[in-house]
Amino acid sequence: MPYLLINDQLDVLKAQLNTTRKEHLTRLIEQCRLYEGEVLSKEHPHTSITYMGMAAANLSLAYLLTDQEHYLEEAKRWIFTAVDYDVWGFGFLVDVDLSASWLLYGLGLSYDWLKDHLSQEEREKFLNKLILQGNKIFDYGQENLGHCWSTNYWQNHNWINYSGLLTTAYAIREEHKGAQVWIDEIKDNFEKVFEYLPEDGSNYEGTGYWRYAINFFLSAADYIRQDGGPNYFNAGFLKNSFDYRIYQCAPNWEENINFADVHDRRSSHSISAYYKIAAEYSNGQAQWLGELVRNKFLFREAYESKIFPGILPEAFLELIWYNPEIEPQSPASLPLTKYFPDLGLVVMRSSWETDATHLSFKSSPAGGHKQWKLSWELDKKNDWKTRSLTHYHVDFNHFILIHNGASLAIDEGYNRTSKAEVHNLITVDGTGCVGEKIWLEGDLSDPQRFDLNCKGIHNVWRDVPEDAIAQVEAFSSDNGYTYVVGESSKMYYPEMALTRNARHIINSECGYFIFLDELESKLEHTYTWRMHSERYANEVTQDQFEIVNARGALNVFTMFPKARDTKVDETLVEEIMTPQRPDDIRRISLKTLLIENPEKSKNAYFLNVFQPKDALQSGISQDISVQRIEADNCIGVKITSKKYIETFLFSSENKIAYGEIQSNAKWISILTDKTGKTVKTTHYDGIA
Repeated sequence: MPYLLINDQLDVLKAQLNTTRKEHLTRLIEQCRLYEGEVLSKEHPHTSITYMGMAAANLSLAYLLTDQEHYLEEAKRWIFTAVDYDVWGFGFLVDVDLSASWLLYGLGLSYDWLKDHLSQEEREKFLNKLILQGNKIFDYGQENLGHCWSTNYWQNHNWINYSGLLTTAYAIREEHKGAQVWIDEIKDNFEKVFEYLPEDGSNYEGTGYWRYAINFFLSAADYIRQDGGPNYFNAGFLKNSFDYRIYQCAPNWEENINFADVHDRRSSHSISAYYKIAAEYSNGQAQWLGELVRNKFLFREAYESKIFPGILPEAFLELIWYNPEIEPQSPASLPLTKYFPDLGLVVMRSSWETDATHLSFKSSPAGGHKQWKLSWELDKKNDWKTRSLTHYHVDFNHFILIHNGASLAIDEGYNRTSKAEVHNLITVDGTGCVGEKIWLEGDLSDPQRFDLNCKGIHNVWRDVPEDAIAQVEAFSSDNGYTYVVGESSKMYYPEMALTRNARHIINSECGYFIFLDELESKLEHTYTWRMHSERYANEVTQDQFEIVNARGALNVFTMFPKARDTKVDETLVEEIMTPQRPDDIRRISLKTLLIENPEKSKNAYFLNVFQPKDALQSGISQDISVQRIEADNCIGVKITSKKYIETFLFSSENKIAYGEIQSNAKWISILTDKTGKTVKTTHYDGIA
């Protein structure tokens, strides 16, 4: 094979260093300059060493492109410091997990690019270390098939560890016969991975882990194709993965929509991945986003991101994967609504402008439909445990809402002890997901439990039964309406005897959202509706709360239950980020609005209207008016805005009768102008 990742393009890259790749060379040179003053410990640092392989790769490429000896000498300083470490990794799965695989990736590339420029002694020492470390991680994966990352086909550790080892395997294949054994096994792994991953491109671990793993994915697909294997760039997951990422961009483009374990809102961009996707699919929007991040957000992403080693060390990939022939294209032509069925993810935007309203909603089985189904089949057949869901949250029927740059309904972010109560969900007698019982065994201050949690074993999904799923019951985006219905009653404790927990979100494109929650049970309960924000909600009237946050604000009109208890409280979340940095604790204070039925009942229906608005204008002048409707067999709201009147009616019995409106639907929406003329209408009949 030609040079790994570069393939046969080295002369092309060199020829463009003063033209179309001039700025990318500058990025690479600046990154390499950062390494020159770095003091490297002779002893393994008490932290992750993922950054060391990336440093070596950057310096190696700089030498390959410029023939300047100082880059070669600096590359060797980093390479042989790592080679001299007895082990690769600190404190957790030493030699057999991420630190080792990141080094196998970066140093594997360095060996491939520099081996002809090393002395015989240097080359042998380097090669022997790669063989040693490669055997360690490969043997661990084989010895623990079914019970570690080697068969966690949906998880980032599988992709990163095997991609790192695959890089080294191709780099040393001509000199080490055992490398072909690694290659064959890893090819078999990725054949399964690309078959098992969702075709819609969604990632259950969230945007942060998407960016953490995506370059390894792209690299593995490149190697395998170059080696005459399948073209995994044609697989549904890779083809559609950018759709997932761009629709989970916050409107300001700098931040993310942080479902699942996303360490912060600035840990999800990868310029190099955007370039590679742009090049593979002639995707102008990916090129546009890559250029936007490089020109405007690069250093803020680098210094505020909590994912290491971060975006700056990807400079070598940016230079290699950039295709100057791809014209950047604004996302303005993309639809404002997008549905990712595997993850049950629905995105609604008001525009592609930075002040847009963005609402994302999610409801699916743990890890998504495909993972949940296939992992159960594999585990039963082989007596395996292939679901490693530590990074998946208790967030069925959960939503995130942003307007005008303000986070108004938020996710708690990274959290190893995820619970329903820290999401925008409804708890039943204070209980949430059936899997939360695991936390009754003790918390993660116990080192053994923490270790098992990091390995994907001790988490909230450990004992969740196969039939305990949430799902999108209905989705429609037609005739000026978007609505989604998520049903999650099976996710709750069986002793709660829930028969229905459905959240309906209706968007008539009039600047607000109708939220209807149906709670039905064979037993009487206290149902607690929760919404978390960055700022406390203030009570405006008995039926209206207001959240104000910088440039954005949110009216919450609480219409049902008519008799209710409301409270504004604080919810604190603290979590250790990684076992390699046990003192790095993430803390977040959630400002929580709670609504409860005052007396226990079998059924409860929460009907709220959310109106995002601008905080720096007169709030009252922007407000819509919301009027409660009560009839014999239905409840609803009448919403009056500047141009329209929307009548929304719901009947648990599918018997709507209110004035001239008669319907056998579960709910109906009728939008009229101020003269009473019907503008549009939609309805939902429920499921049989």
